[in-house]
Amino acid sequence: MTLTQQFLIISALPLSFIGMIVYLWRAQLKRRPLFLRWSFTLLSMAVWASSVIRFFGGTTFSSILIYNWGIVGTYALSFTAVCLLFTSLIYLPIPSGYGQIGVGLSLVLLAGAVLLDPNIWPQAIPNFILVGQPVRQFDIWASVWIASWLLPITAAWMLTQKLNSNLPPSLYRNQVQYWLVVIILLLIGSALGSIQQPGQPGWQQAGVLVMMLAGLTGTISLASTTLPDLQLSLRQLLSRVVSILVVFGLTWLALTLLVRAVRDLPEDTPQNGEILVLLVATAVFVALFTLVSRFIDELSRRIFLPGVQRQEAVLAEFSNAVGNLPEPVQLGQLFLRLVQANLTTDEAWLFTVDDGPGGKLILRPLASLEPTPLDTLTLDAKSPVTQFLRQNTVPLVQYDIDSLDRFAEAPEVEREVLSRWERVLYKPLHAGDSLIGVLALGLKYSGASYDQPDFDLLESMSSQISPLLAQAQNVSSLRQINEYVFHQNQTLTRDRQHLQELVGLYSQFVDLISPELRRPFTVLTQEVQQLQGRDDATTHKLATQIDQHISDIKLPIEKLIAISGRIQMRSSFNFQLTRLDEIAQQAIRNLRTMAEARRVVVEFTASTPHTTVLGDEDQLLEAAQHVMHNAIKFNKIGGVVQVECGLAGSELFLRVVDTGVGIPPERLATVWSGLSKLKANGNGRSGGLGLALSRFIVMAHGGRVEAQSKYGAGSVFTLYLPLYFDD
Repeated sequence: MTLTQQFLIISALPLSFIGMIVYLWRAQLKRRPLFLRWSFTLLSMAVWASSVIRFFGGTTFSSILIYNWGIVGTYALSFTAVCLLFTSLIYLPIPSGYGQIGVGLSLVLLAGAVLLDPNIWPQAIPNFILVGQPVRQFDIWASVWIASWLLPITAAWMLTQKLNSNLPPSLYRNQVQYWLVVIILLLIGSALGSIQQPGQPGWQQAGVLVMMLAGLTGTISLASTTLPDLQLSLRQLLSRVVSILVVFGLTWLALTLLVRAVRDLPEDTPQNGEILVLLVATAVFVALFTLVSRFIDELSRRIFLPGVQRQEAVLAEFSNAVGNLPEPVQLGQLFLRLVQANLTTDEAWLFTVDDGPGGKLILRPLASLEPTPLDTLTLDAKSPVTQFLRQNTVPLVQYDIDSLDRFAEAPEVEREVLSRWERVLYKPLHAGDSLIGVLALGLKYSGASYDQPDFDLLESMSSQISPLLAQAQNVSSLRQINEYVFHQNQTLTRDRQHLQELVGLYSQFVDLISPELRRPFTVLTQEVQQLQGRDDATTHKLATQIDQHISDIKLPIEKLIAISGRIQMRSSFNFQLTRLDEIAQQAIRNLRTMAEARRVVVEFTASTPHTTVLGDEDQLLEAAQHVMHNAIKFNKIGGVVQVECGLAGSELFLRVVDTGVGIPPERLATVWSGLSKLKANGNGRSGGLGLALSRFIVMAHGGRVEAQSKYGAGSVFTLYLPLYFDD
């Protein structure tokens, strides 16, 4: 690699720290003082990292620039350590008194290093003898300078470690542990950067790389609200690295043996033989590589991730679980007893989860180890508690809710309820990607905090119960739906029997009452005819008036008997898929002779291709024909009837528009009854029984009818039927 290539590579390292500042700014860190302090730390890292570039500039940089650049980078390293301690004081709740003392001493040491630097003040202090050993000014400066960055890093580590030792396993503890990693990496990077050998920048390069890793870890820790467990992350990393290294070693060994085998072949071996040996060896190598890589991966997971292996085994067992499940309440109680026995706590609640309106999360109590009645809690859709429970499977510790800035935006009502519950942690129960429940745990018998083994055990038990609880809830819901449908079927059966009895009784009533209703009119008509036969003019006039009154009374009764008889004939329908537009066209063809006789033009349009309904074709044809017949009959000579088949929401409509005399507003409400008589311009117009039968047929199909009219300007009759979607 040329000097120019090395220069370009090293030049990118300081820019990476600037990129971290930009990333942190785009992440919109809410704690502005924390953002500023960590930004100063990253800037100081960038200045120190840039000082390494001077070794690769060749003749581009002057000797004075290289000399001063090295001095600035040296003290940028010390200033980075001071900024780290300064950031730790505001990032973590550590005692500020001790931290401020550490910052003060570090600044004093930094100033002392500047005053003692032989590169700035050459021969300011003469050499002297201490304990028989010569002491130079450089030795004093080196000690003070190393102490200027070692003291703040050590102070930050001690204060952070003290806080970490007193925290229960939680998200907040994860943040503290990652900050410890940042401090340790910064210590290693500073130690490597302090090794300065003329013309050999390798140690500084290694220090920059480690420092960049520290800056990246710190930036992600500050920007992320949820960090994975550090031990689990390290185990996963070790598992992956070990697998890669072992497979790489075995691959290298196999290739070495393959090359030696081919090289040791006799010289007189034909070329085809060498190719055959290579092909066979390659096939064997690929087969062994496939088997060994899977075996190594499985072995590394068993060694470094035993908890994950146990969890996968449990999931594999329960994925094949088949059989009858208990009710969700019974299953919840069994789960809480299991938690009680393994985690030594009597304070355990289990909630089921429902989605509320607007994305809210509703926690409904299912089971409890305590006699205290539980309350239903509704969490806001935008609450950080809701988002955490839906997106994570790790427990949410109450300490995190009280301490982390992420949960500071939770509604005050939710925070009060969670505090009143006095739970220690909340474990979300997921079945796949769906949140199905929440387990709330209180303190242990001993009052001790839950540790990582407890979390692993809880995760194992939760992975077992979650799919079973989801299945039990589904089965319970199906049982409830089945019971509801069963009761509804029973109700419908009773109603159907009742209706059948009513229809039978109605038929008997019509058959019985019809002759009795007609008999008095027959007798009265005969007597009136006798009176009309007399010569007395007064008697004849009176008899004529009585006869007219009898006819007016008899007409609605005859209509009622007629419509009852015709409806009685339609006690059953043959429902099947049929086209409403075809029915309308058939009705138009049936009424063509009548329309031509009255010189009425009938126009048809279909404004939708979806005209399929579920109904009795003959009955619907009769209903459409009655409406069109009425529109043609009461239209003016040479008028127009417009028939349209269209779509309105989830209904199909058949609209008939005529240009006739119209209907008075006071008569419009009774036009479908068949018992009214409409008069216009001295001409009697009666809807007859046709509209009443049309209404009955359409209503029997689950539809509806509608009539609109402007007196003297025509009428609009519309039949609506439910739309049926056919494949």
